[in-house]
Amino acid sequence: MSFIDSIGSRAGLMAPSPEILLRNCHEDIQQVLEIWGIISYPSPSAHSSNNGRHDHTPLDSPISVDGDDMSRQLGHGKEFSSNSLNTQQQHRYDNVSVDMLALLESSTKAISSIRTYSMHAPVLSASALTIHRQAALSVIEMLSVMEQDNRVLDSENEMDHPEDYCYARLSFGDLEFERAEMKEYLAIVQEHLFKPQVEKIETQLEQLLISSGPNGGSEAGVTAGALPKWINDDEWTTEEGEQISLERCHAFLDFFKPATRESLPSPSTDKAGFLNALSDGYVVCMVFNAFIRLTNMPFGVVDKVHEDTTRTWRGADNWRFLIQACKFRLEFKIDQGSFKPIDIVKQTEQGRQQLETWVKLIVTRGIHEAKETLESKKVASPVLAPTVFIDF
Repeated sequence: MSFIDSIGSRAGLMAPSPEILLRNCHEDIQQVLEIWGIISYPSPSAHSSNNGRHDHTPLDSPISVDGDDMSRQLGHGKEFSSNSLNTQQQHRYDNVSVDMLALLESSTKAISSIRTYSMHAPVLSASALTIHRQAALSVIEMLSVMEQDNRVLDSENEMDHPEDYCYARLSFGDLEFERAEMKEYLAIVQEHLFKPQVEKIETQLEQLLISSGPNGGSEAGVTAGALPKWINDDEWTTEEGEQISLERCHAFLDFFKPATRESLPSPSTDKAGFLNALSDGYVVCMVFNAFIRLTNMPFGVVDKVHEDTTRTWRGADNWRFLIQACKFRLEFKIDQGSFKPIDIVKQTEQGRQQLETWVKLIVTRGIHEAKETLESKKVASPVLAPTVFIDF
């Protein structure tokens, strides 16, 4: 069987309902994100000009470092300049070995799942199917070239068995172009195959929101009284020029935070304590994951979260991975130069400003998606236009 033939529909199985097919897609996409390191292993291209084959938006990258902490982390006994530390920190990501077979298996499985879903999903336009088909073929070609280019003949059996080969040792640093192309393909899947189906999918988020309010749900429809306080705009006031208050962010974060964590300090009485509780990124990552898993596209979570953040770099990693997940799943546009996770973890003056800004952006987007989820279930509700977010 050829490599391309291997991505055909799963043989011998009757196609289940679109809901089950969609669930398979979500699971397979999350597997691709983890194995390809799209969220948890930043790309080096953020330090350099993009002279590659395509003008892809680079995957996120560490761009600020702490000299002492990073020297210890990487096992170096000497100090480095700020610029060289960027390179040294990236080394930690780029040298992580990847498994070629795992890359191929996860990718072909996801493409097969998505293709099967697209054949049975209702109300997908011919144009959406064509766009997806072209993107899928491009990724298949990329995978085929990657597989062929990284074959290494077994030197012991090269003469007797030339068909015997293994794969070259690869790291994420060797696959920047391929990872960017895979990320672009998944973005096309989200935009053209999943988003048109949003109104037809009953999500766990919708069920949770309605059941969590003081009055419970109602078969007659969603009512403001049945919803958590943080989703209702009328419950909150903001200062002039402020899009969302920290008190509303507190309510959202406390609603989705891990049960093992104590309630967050109220920013109205202890703003410093509130920001300090969020500074290592753990709670915000866990809230993000809990929220995303309840939505109609429950993939793109932060798959590596450090709970023990006694070392500064672990908290910085949490923020890097979280912002990468926000770029992928929440469609954030990020000014790389403005993002300094070490400052956030160390709670410098600039770091506190960044932390407050990021928390507000993430919560605002979460509330927006929760409200869209509920609005889409109202019979008279029009199809909502895509949300455009400011560059950051």
